[in-house]
Amino acid sequence: MEELKILIVEDDVKIYNDVYRKNIDVFNMDNHEFKIIESWIKGKDEAIAALKNPENIFDGAIVDLDLMGLGGSDTSGNEIVKEIKKNQRFPIFVITGTPHHISEELNEPNAIFNVYNRDEVDFLDTLDKFKSIKATGILNLLNRNGKIEELIQNIFWKHISTSLDNWTQDRKRNSTEKEASLLRYTILHMLEYLDESSAHPSEFYITRPVKNNLSTGDLVLMDGVRYIVLTPACDFEKRPNGKRNVRNAFLLKISELNEHFHDYEESIKGREFSNSLKNKLKDIIGNKKTYFHFIPKHNSIKAGIIDFQDKLSVAIEEMEERIEKEEIDRFATISMPFLKDLIERYSSYYARQGSPDFDADEVINSLLND
Repeated sequence: MEELKILIVEDDVKIYNDVYRKNIDVFNMDNHEFKIIESWIKGKDEAIAALKNPENIFDGAIVDLDLMGLGGSDTSGNEIVKEIKKNQRFPIFVITGTPHHISEELNEPNAIFNVYNRDEVDFLDTLDKFKSIKATGILNLLNRNGKIEELIQNIFWKHISTSLDNWTQDRKRNSTEKEASLLRYTILHMLEYLDESSAHPSEFYITRPVKNNLSTGDLVLMDGVRYIVLTPACDFEKRPNGKRNVRNAFLLKISELNEHFHDYEESIKGREFSNSLKNKLKDIIGNKKTYFHFIPKHNSIKAGIIDFQDKLSVAIEEMEERIEKEEIDRFATISMPFLKDLIERYSSYYARQGSPDFDADEVINSLLND
């Protein structure tokens, strides 16, 4: 059974005993995969000290905002939330009688943070949220003693230690450039350590784009149509004179699945695909057609098909202006190695060399006449 270590910051003893303690006991009785081990702390300073102690590894936190029993006028719980968001990597759920006192800068509800009114929240449901997040393995990857820390330690002593001279002796690059180069070098080593198992569809995307400017692999929504940007990265770079190698961005249209399969929408409504449609979809998903490239569904991003034959050229400056005005939405980027595969398939499609077909019967007859 795996431990689920939850920090509870609550000053009211009665609430802790009657709500938290009782529900945790029920959770532990009903669950056979996880057992909650709670750390109960009453005050702000003690909680922050516990968070800063490197020996403490938490999988989640429940925080009250009023920790001084001042009838709702205290908001010191915000400082604990701020400490966790700044320096920790685990989910936080604020459960309080004064949800309106959450700091505006901290109040960004998502899968790992939310604010609940104590009188309305289902506490067992909140514990199940912690369990579901823990079960993904993300906390084991990102916590202080997680897999990523282990990989970094391994890479530092086994790989960087034997090649760092290449950077220390480099007189061409400044320290910022060397740091960026070493970051890429470290990440490439981390990727090498990962198992090449089947990818989750969500790995296909980076949402939203990390780079500030339009880049290779960006997915954009323009005039109601989705496109992928396939302009080579080097062509986006500005030369010393402020100009680029090219004026126009090269785009490929992403068509919708219902444009290719007439019975797709009906199948979605009926929650079932026919065997015929399943087989056609498998061919598309497996990129069996040389001129199509499939992109998977992810949250609000619909599955689609990149069409190598449906090309568009748009001025880069025009696109950047429209992105700035929010007339074009850069909603995602295709991640590596998926982008690399797409570029290779597109290049291969247009680099293929064709030749006239032989008359097979004539060739066979010629063999007999030798």
